[in-house]
Amino acid sequence: MLNKFKELTRAYSLPVSITPFLIALCAAYSAAGFYDNGILFGANALLILIAIVLLHLGGNLFDDYRDVLSELKKGKNLSDINFRNKEKAKLILNKTYSLKSIAKILAVMFSIAVLIGLYFTYLKGETVFYFMVISAILCLFYPKSAKYGLSEIVITLLFGPLLINGAYYALTGTFDVQIILFSIASGLLTSILLIAHSLMDYEYDITTDKKTIPVLIKNKPETINFIGVIILISYILIIYTTIKYETAKLFLAPVILTLPVSYKLIKSLYDYINIKDVQFIPKWYLGVMENWEEIKKNNMAYFMYRFYLARNLASIFNIILALVCLLCFTPDIFREYRLEIIHTVNFF
Repeated sequence: MLNKFKELTRAYSLPVSITPFLIALCAAYSAAGFYDNGILFGANALLILIAIVLLHLGGNLFDDYRDVLSELKKGKNLSDINFRNKEKAKLILNKTYSLKSIAKILAVMFSIAVLIGLYFTYLKGETVFYFMVISAILCLFYPKSAKYGLSEIVITLLFGPLLINGAYYALTGTFDVQIILFSIASGLLTSILLIAHSLMDYEYDITTDKKTIPVLIKNKPETINFIGVIILISYILIIYTTIKYETAKLFLAPVILTLPVSYKLIKSLYDYINIKDVQFIPKWYLGVMENWEEIKKNNMAYFMYRFYLARNLASIFNIILALVCLLCFTPDIFREYRLEIIHTVNFF
Protein backbone atom coordinates (compact mmCIF):
# COMPACT_ATOMS: atom_id res chain seq x y z
CA MET A 1 0.00 0.00 0.00
CA LEU A 2 2.80 2.40 0.90
CA ASN A 3 4.58 1.72 -2.40
CA LYS A 4 1.36 2.41 -4.28
CA PHE A 5 0.90 5.68 -2.42
CA LYS A 6 4.49 6.70 -3.16
CA GLU A 7 3.91 5.96 -6.84
CA LEU A 8 0.59 7.82 -6.79
CA THR A 9 2.13 10.97 -5.32
CA ARG A 10 5.46 10.76 -7.21
CA ALA A 11 7.44 10.52 -3.98
CA TYR A 12 10.68 10.21 -5.97
CA SER A 13 10.56 14.02 -6.28
CA LEU A 14 10.68 14.57 -2.49
CA PRO A 15 14.43 15.39 -2.37
CA VAL A 16 13.52 18.61 -4.21
CA SER A 17 11.66 19.83 -1.11
CA ILE A 18 13.31 17.93 1.76
CA THR A 19 16.90 18.94 1.02
CA PRO A 20 16.17 22.72 1.00
CA PHE A 21 14.48 22.23 4.36
CA LEU A 22 17.73 20.75 5.68
CA ILE A 23 19.46 24.09 4.99
CA ALA A 24 16.91 25.92 7.13
CA LEU A 25 17.04 23.24 9.84
CA CYS A 26 20.82 23.18 10.15
CA ALA A 27 21.14 26.97 10.07
CA ALA A 28 18.40 27.33 12.71
CA TYR A 29 20.06 24.74 14.94
CA SER A 30 21.95 27.42 16.86
CA ALA A 31 19.65 30.44 16.51
CA ALA A 32 16.69 28.64 18.04
CA GLY A 33 18.62 27.69 21.14
CA PHE A 34 18.54 23.95 20.57
CA TYR A 35 19.99 22.95 23.92
CA ASP A 36 17.57 25.14 25.85
CA ASN A 37 14.45 23.85 24.06
CA GLY A 38 15.66 20.61 22.51
CA ILE A 39 12.39 18.70 22.58
CA LEU A 40 10.32 21.65 21.37
CA PHE A 41 12.80 22.44 18.59
CA GLY A 42 12.84 18.82 17.44
CA ALA A 43 9.05 18.55 17.53
CA ASN A 44 8.63 21.81 15.60
CA ALA A 45 11.19 20.74 13.00
CA LEU A 46 9.33 17.44 12.53
CA LEU A 47 6.01 19.25 12.11
CA ILE A 48 7.49 21.55 9.47
CA LEU A 49 8.94 18.58 7.62
CA ILE A 50 5.56 16.81 7.69
CA ALA A 51 3.84 19.92 6.32
CA ILE A 52 6.41 20.28 3.52
CA VAL A 53 6.08 16.62 2.52
CA LEU A 54 2.28 16.77 2.57
CA LEU A 55 2.19 19.95 0.48
CA HIS A 56 4.71 18.63 -2.04
CA LEU A 57 3.06 15.22 -2.49
CA GLY A 58 -0.38 16.81 -2.36
CA GLY A 59 0.66 19.25 -5.07
CA ASN A 60 1.88 16.39 -7.28
CA LEU A 61 -1.35 14.48 -6.77
CA PHE A 62 -3.53 17.54 -7.29
CA ASP A 63 -1.78 18.23 -10.60
CA ASP A 64 -2.62 14.71 -11.85
CA TYR A 65 -6.15 14.89 -10.43
CA ARG A 66 -6.81 18.22 -12.14
CA ASP A 67 -5.46 16.98 -15.48
CA VAL A 68 -7.64 13.85 -15.37
CA LEU A 69 -10.72 15.94 -14.56
CA SER A 70 -9.85 18.27 -17.43
CA GLU A 71 -9.77 15.33 -19.86
CA LEU A 72 -13.06 13.97 -18.52
CA LYS A 73 -14.71 17.35 -19.05
CA LYS A 74 -13.77 17.06 -22.72
CA GLY A 75 -16.07 14.06 -22.94
CA LYS A 76 -13.44 11.33 -22.71
CA ASN A 77 -13.86 8.16 -20.71
CA LEU A 78 -11.27 7.34 -18.06
CA SER A 79 -10.01 4.41 -20.13
CA ASP A 80 -9.54 6.66 -23.19
CA ILE A 81 -7.26 9.20 -21.48
CA ASN A 82 -3.69 8.84 -22.71
CA PHE A 83 -1.07 11.27 -21.43
CA ARG A 84 2.26 11.62 -23.25
CA ASN A 85 4.04 10.60 -20.04
CA LYS A 86 2.83 7.03 -19.51
CA GLU A 87 3.51 7.24 -15.77
CA LYS A 88 1.33 10.33 -15.26
CA ALA A 89 -1.78 9.57 -13.19
CA LYS A 90 -1.32 5.87 -14.00
CA LEU A 91 -2.92 4.63 -10.78
CA ILE A 92 -5.92 6.89 -11.37
CA LEU A 93 -6.36 5.84 -14.98
CA ASN A 94 -6.14 2.11 -14.17
CA LYS A 95 -8.66 2.67 -11.34
CA THR A 96 -6.35 1.61 -8.51
CA TYR A 97 -7.53 4.84 -6.88
CA SER A 98 -10.91 6.35 -7.68
CA LEU A 99 -11.35 10.07 -8.22
CA LYS A 100 -13.47 10.17 -5.10
CA SER A 101 -10.73 8.59 -3.01
CA ILE A 102 -8.18 11.00 -4.50
CA ALA A 103 -10.34 13.95 -3.43
CA LYS A 104 -10.46 12.59 0.12
CA ILE A 105 -6.71 12.01 0.23
CA LEU A 106 -6.07 15.56 -0.97
CA ALA A 107 -8.48 16.98 1.62
CA VAL A 108 -6.70 15.15 4.46
CA MET A 109 -3.19 16.07 3.27
CA PHE A 110 -3.92 19.76 2.78
CA SER A 111 -5.95 20.02 6.01
CA ILE A 112 -3.10 18.65 8.11
CA ALA A 113 -0.63 21.01 6.41
CA VAL A 114 -2.89 24.01 7.05
CA LEU A 115 -3.33 23.07 10.73
CA ILE A 116 0.45 22.88 11.12
CA GLY A 117 0.75 26.28 9.47
CA LEU A 118 -1.81 27.78 11.83
CA TYR A 119 0.06 26.34 14.80
CA PHE A 120 3.24 28.13 13.73
CA THR A 121 1.26 31.29 13.05
CA TYR A 122 0.16 31.18 16.69
CA LEU A 123 3.71 30.38 17.79
CA LYS A 124 5.72 32.90 15.71
CA GLY A 125 3.19 35.47 14.52
CA GLU A 126 1.53 36.66 11.35
CA THR A 127 4.71 36.46 9.22
CA VAL A 128 4.25 32.70 9.05
CA PHE A 129 0.68 33.26 7.85
CA TYR A 130 1.95 35.48 5.04
CA PHE A 131 4.33 32.72 3.96
CA MET A 132 1.37 30.31 3.95
CA VAL A 133 -0.84 32.59 1.86
CA ILE A 134 1.83 33.42 -0.72
CA SER A 135 2.81 29.75 -1.04
CA ALA A 136 -0.83 28.70 -1.42
CA ILE A 137 -1.43 31.32 -4.12
CA LEU A 138 1.65 30.19 -6.08
CA CYS A 139 0.67 26.51 -5.73
CA LEU A 140 -2.80 27.22 -7.10
CA PHE A 141 -1.35 29.39 -9.86
CA TYR A 142 1.32 26.87 -10.88
CA PRO A 143 -0.87 24.66 -13.13
CA LYS A 144 -1.68 27.75 -15.23
CA SER A 145 1.71 29.44 -14.92
CA ALA A 146 3.13 27.74 -18.03
CA LYS A 147 0.61 29.65 -20.16
CA TYR A 148 2.32 32.87 -19.08
CA GLY A 149 5.92 31.67 -19.09
CA LEU A 150 6.17 31.82 -15.30
CA SER A 151 6.35 28.17 -14.22
CA GLU A 152 10.12 28.21 -13.63
CA ILE A 153 9.86 31.40 -11.55
CA VAL A 154 7.09 29.87 -9.44
CA ILE A 155 9.17 26.75 -8.75
CA THR A 156 12.24 28.86 -7.90
CA LEU A 157 10.25 30.85 -5.34
CA LEU A 158 8.39 27.89 -3.84
CA PHE A 159 11.33 25.54 -3.36
CA GLY A 160 13.89 28.25 -2.62
CA PRO A 161 13.16 31.50 -0.76
CA LEU A 162 9.66 30.62 0.46
CA LEU A 163 10.44 27.12 1.70
CA ILE A 164 13.84 27.81 3.25
CA ASN A 165 13.13 31.23 4.76
CA GLY A 166 9.64 30.19 5.82
CA ALA A 167 10.99 27.13 7.65
CA TYR A 168 13.88 29.12 9.14
CA TYR A 169 11.51 31.80 10.42
CA ALA A 170 9.09 29.22 11.82
CA LEU A 171 11.96 27.70 13.81
CA THR A 172 13.69 30.91 14.90
CA GLY A 173 11.29 33.84 14.51
CA THR A 174 14.01 35.74 12.62
CA PHE A 175 15.55 36.15 9.16
CA ASP A 176 19.21 35.90 8.14
CA VAL A 177 20.69 37.59 5.06
CA GLN A 178 23.04 34.68 4.39
CA ILE A 179 20.15 32.20 4.49
CA ILE A 180 18.21 34.40 2.06
CA LEU A 181 21.12 34.29 -0.40
CA PHE A 182 21.49 30.54 0.08
CA SER A 183 17.76 30.09 -0.56
CA ILE A 184 17.97 31.94 -3.87
CA ALA A 185 20.89 29.75 -4.99
CA SER A 186 18.98 26.62 -3.96
CA GLY A 187 15.79 27.73 -5.71
CA LEU A 188 17.63 28.48 -8.94
CA LEU A 189 19.20 25.03 -9.00
CA THR A 190 15.82 23.44 -8.31
CA SER A 191 14.33 25.27 -11.30
CA ILE A 192 16.85 23.48 -13.53
CA LEU A 193 14.89 20.28 -13.02
CA LEU A 194 11.83 21.88 -14.58
CA ILE A 195 13.79 23.47 -17.42
CA ALA A 196 15.55 20.19 -18.28
CA HIS A 197 12.19 18.41 -18.20
CA SER A 198 10.69 21.06 -20.48
CA LEU A 199 13.63 20.78 -22.86
CA MET A 200 12.90 17.07 -23.33
CA ASP A 201 9.20 17.90 -23.80
CA TYR A 202 9.96 20.77 -26.18
CA GLU A 203 7.91 19.59 -29.19
CA TYR A 204 4.96 18.52 -27.07
CA ASP A 205 4.89 21.82 -25.15
CA ILE A 206 4.75 23.76 -28.41
CA THR A 207 1.66 21.83 -29.53
CA THR A 208 -0.06 22.45 -26.18
CA ASP A 209 0.81 26.17 -26.16
CA LYS A 210 2.95 25.96 -23.02
CA LYS A 211 5.33 28.89 -22.64
CA THR A 212 8.23 27.18 -20.91
CA ILE A 213 11.74 28.63 -20.98
CA PRO A 214 12.86 26.33 -23.85
CA VAL A 215 9.78 27.34 -25.87
CA LEU A 216 10.39 31.02 -25.16
CA ILE A 217 14.08 30.77 -26.07
CA LYS A 218 13.15 28.80 -29.22
CA ASN A 219 16.55 27.17 -29.37
CA LYS A 220 17.63 23.98 -27.60
CA PRO A 221 21.40 24.66 -27.44
CA GLU A 222 20.75 28.17 -26.10
CA THR A 223 18.42 26.67 -23.49
CA ILE A 224 21.24 24.42 -22.30
CA ASN A 225 23.53 27.46 -22.19
CA PHE A 226 20.85 29.19 -20.11
CA ILE A 227 20.89 26.26 -17.68
CA GLY A 228 24.65 26.68 -17.45
CA VAL A 229 24.18 30.37 -16.60
CA ILE A 230 21.72 29.49 -13.81
CA ILE A 231 24.22 27.04 -12.33
CA LEU A 232 26.92 29.72 -12.54
CA ILE A 233 24.71 32.31 -10.81
CA SER A 234 23.97 29.86 -7.99
CA TYR A 235 27.66 29.24 -7.50
CA ILE A 236 28.43 32.96 -7.60
CA LEU A 237 25.86 33.61 -4.85
CA ILE A 238 27.67 31.16 -2.57
CA ILE A 239 31.08 32.63 -3.42
CA TYR A 240 29.75 36.17 -2.88
CA THR A 241 28.32 35.22 0.52
CA THR A 242 31.61 33.62 1.53
CA ILE A 243 33.54 36.79 0.64
CA LYS A 244 30.98 39.42 1.72
CA TYR A 245 30.28 37.98 5.17
CA GLU A 246 33.75 36.51 5.70
CA THR A 247 32.18 33.10 6.08
CA ALA A 248 34.36 30.01 6.34
CA LYS A 249 35.74 28.73 3.08
CA LEU A 250 33.86 25.54 3.87
CA PHE A 251 30.89 27.21 2.19
CA LEU A 252 32.64 26.67 -1.14
CA ALA A 253 32.21 22.90 -0.66
CA PRO A 254 28.76 22.67 -2.34
CA VAL A 255 30.15 24.51 -5.36
CA ILE A 256 33.22 22.31 -5.73
CA LEU A 257 31.56 18.97 -4.98
CA THR A 258 28.64 19.46 -7.38
CA LEU A 259 30.81 20.40 -10.37
CA PRO A 260 30.91 16.77 -11.66
CA VAL A 261 27.09 16.54 -11.61
CA SER A 262 26.75 19.96 -13.27
CA TYR A 263 29.15 18.95 -16.04
CA LYS A 264 27.44 15.60 -16.57
CA LEU A 265 24.00 17.22 -16.74
CA ILE A 266 25.05 19.81 -19.34
CA LYS A 267 26.86 17.16 -21.42
CA SER A 268 23.94 14.72 -21.28
CA LEU A 269 21.50 17.43 -22.41
CA TYR A 270 23.72 18.27 -25.39
CA ASP A 271 23.86 14.55 -26.19
CA TYR A 272 20.07 14.49 -26.04
CA ILE A 273 19.52 17.25 -28.60
CA ASN A 274 22.29 15.89 -30.84
CA ILE A 275 20.67 12.42 -30.64
CA LYS A 276 23.87 10.68 -29.66
CA ASP A 277 23.71 6.97 -28.86
CA VAL A 278 25.12 7.02 -25.34
CA GLN A 279 25.07 4.57 -22.47
CA PHE A 280 23.34 5.71 -19.29
CA ILE A 281 25.47 4.46 -16.42
CA PRO A 282 24.61 5.67 -12.90
CA LYS A 283 27.66 6.53 -10.77
CA TRP A 284 27.74 7.00 -7.01
CA TYR A 285 29.01 10.58 -7.29
CA LEU A 286 26.03 11.49 -9.51
CA GLY A 287 23.56 10.70 -6.74
CA VAL A 288 20.88 8.07 -6.25
CA MET A 289 18.97 6.84 -9.32
CA GLU A 290 16.30 4.61 -7.85
CA ASN A 291 14.49 1.76 -9.67
CA TRP A 292 17.06 1.95 -12.46
CA GLU A 293 16.62 -1.59 -13.76
CA GLU A 294 12.87 -1.14 -14.04
CA ILE A 295 13.39 2.22 -15.79
CA LYS A 296 15.63 0.54 -18.37
CA LYS A 297 13.05 -2.17 -18.99
CA ASN A 298 10.43 0.51 -19.65
CA ASN A 299 12.79 2.28 -22.10
CA MET A 300 12.73 5.44 -20.00
CA ALA A 301 16.45 5.61 -19.23
CA TYR A 302 17.05 8.42 -21.75
CA PHE A 303 14.57 10.62 -19.87
CA MET A 304 14.99 9.55 -16.24
CA TYR A 305 18.81 9.67 -16.35
CA ARG A 306 18.70 13.38 -17.14
CA PHE A 307 15.80 13.91 -14.75
CA TYR A 308 17.80 12.30 -11.93
CA LEU A 309 20.91 14.34 -12.79
CA ALA A 310 18.94 17.60 -12.59
CA ARG A 311 17.23 16.52 -9.37
CA ASN A 312 20.43 15.27 -7.78
CA LEU A 313 22.36 18.43 -8.66
CA ALA A 314 20.05 20.51 -6.46
CA SER A 315 19.78 17.80 -3.79
CA ILE A 316 23.52 17.21 -3.40
CA PHE A 317 24.14 20.97 -3.38
CA ASN A 318 21.51 21.45 -0.64
CA ILE A 319 22.75 18.56 1.50
CA ILE A 320 26.36 19.75 1.43
CA LEU A 321 25.31 23.35 2.11
CA ALA A 322 23.16 22.15 5.02
CA LEU A 323 26.09 20.22 6.52
CA VAL A 324 28.32 23.29 6.24
CA CYS A 325 25.61 25.39 7.90
CA LEU A 326 25.45 22.80 10.67
CA LEU A 327 29.16 23.19 11.31
CA CYS A 328 29.35 26.97 10.94
CA PHE A 329 26.16 27.75 12.87
CA THR A 330 26.58 25.19 15.63
CA PRO A 331 25.79 26.23 19.24
CA ASP A 332 28.40 27.85 21.44
CA ILE A 333 29.09 24.54 23.17
CA PHE A 334 31.09 23.60 20.07
CA ARG A 335 32.55 27.07 19.49
CA GLU A 336 36.21 26.17 20.09
CA TYR A 337 36.01 23.03 17.97
CA ARG A 338 34.13 24.89 15.23
CA LEU A 339 36.58 27.81 15.11
CA GLU A 340 39.55 25.45 14.99
CA ILE A 341 38.15 23.70 11.90
CA ILE A 342 37.10 26.93 10.19
CA HIS A 343 40.45 28.62 10.84
CA THR A 344 42.24 25.56 9.50
CA VAL A 345 40.21 25.62 6.29
CA ASN A 346 40.60 29.39 5.89
CA PHE A 347 44.37 29.04 6.37
CA PHE A 348 44.51 27.08 3.12
